Amino acid sequence: MTDTRRPKGTGSIREREGRHQATYSFVDATGHRRRRSRLFRTKTEARSWLKDRLAEVQSGPIADAGDLALGQYLSEWLVSLSRGGLEPTTLTWYRSAVTRHIIPTLGSMRLINLSPLTIETFLADKAIKGRLDGSGGLGPASVRRLQVTLHKALDAAVRKGLLTRNPADLAEFPKVPRIDATAAVWTPEGLAEFVMGTSDDRLAGVWRMASMTGLRRSELCGLTWPDVDLETGIISVRRAAVVVDGRRHVKSPKTSASRRAVELDSGTAQALREWRTRQLQERLRAGEAWQYGDWVVTDELGAPFHPDWLSTLFTRRGEEAGLPRITIRQLRHSHATALLRAGAHPKVVQERLGHSSIRVTLDVYSAVLPNMQREAVERLARTFDGR
Repeated sequence: MTDTRRPKGTGSIREREGRHQATYSFVDATGHRRRRSRLFRTKTEARSWLKDRLAEVQSGPIADAGDLALGQYLSEWLVSLSRGGLEPTTLTWYRSAVTRHIIPTLGSMRLINLSPLTIETFLADKAIKGRLDGSGGLGPASVRRLQVTLHKALDAAVRKGLLTRNPADLAEFPKVPRIDATAAVWTPEGLAEFVMGTSDDRLAGVWRMASMTGLRRSELCGLTWPDVDLETGIISVRRAAVVVDGRRHVKSPKTSASRRAVELDSGTAQALREWRTRQLQERLRAGEAWQYGDWVVTDELGAPFHPDWLSTLFTRRGEEAGLPRITIRQLRHSHATALLRAGAHPKVVQERLGHSSIRVTLDVYSAVLPNMQREAVERLARTFDGR
């Protein structure tokens, strides 16, 4: 006898008002057949979306929606993401948000009971509660990551028929007090002390480059010598070495603004020439043990630095120089703050740091700008007064 039952998911694409409508039907967790549609500009986009949706449907409903806990659903959602070819850094980002923040707080709640108010309260607590108990709380970017993760996960629940609508659609993003990036930075004098104090260190050229360019830790660790033009004094940022599940992973910069050219001062260019010479000498001594790769930041055998190694070593060198303890990220802020206080235009700082817009630069360094305004007015007054 022929089996006439319909498959778990079927789909079709048809033209509609000059666009392409992708439609699929499926059986939800309660046994009811449901239908979803979406319009696309091109047929290729429609096919890609439909393929992904039917793949989700074929995996079947996770459990009965009425009894399904949010934590159980999110755990299964992470498993499905790992099969979807996501970039490792993105998958790690979702996993961290789910396992470190969402499940410990909301994991026992039933999925169908999750409301916009619950999500708003959760996000607000993450942003504010930590500040009240002295643990710092999360900044705007981190809270936004939690919101994005929840929204994406709940969108998938709607597509599977576990929810009739996404409660994150109606949840308002809380007003999150911005963490002052300049609260813990070295002064220009502190930067100079660090560079002078590490002048005899094996990585002296690297420390000067980090202090005088404001490159991110990932960008320092992802730099290769072909990216460094010591004749023109320009570094081309083309890749980043990030940490994924504890391991070093090289990827392209996350935004077009991050792919940029950073100019070197003559002293830093000379320090890098000396570092390159020392590295070549180490290569000769290492012989066959040398690990080829042309990385700028390496150990004595040519192996590229793990970003966490660089952070640990930087902290140690800063303490040895007798300076306040800061992170290598705060070294980047120190560089930017020093530039602004020296009179650099915020647009120059934005391009140098690889911020996506000048507004990001102005927001991050807003605490520095009032002092700049006062100093500018005083300079103008001295001109008027003939001083």
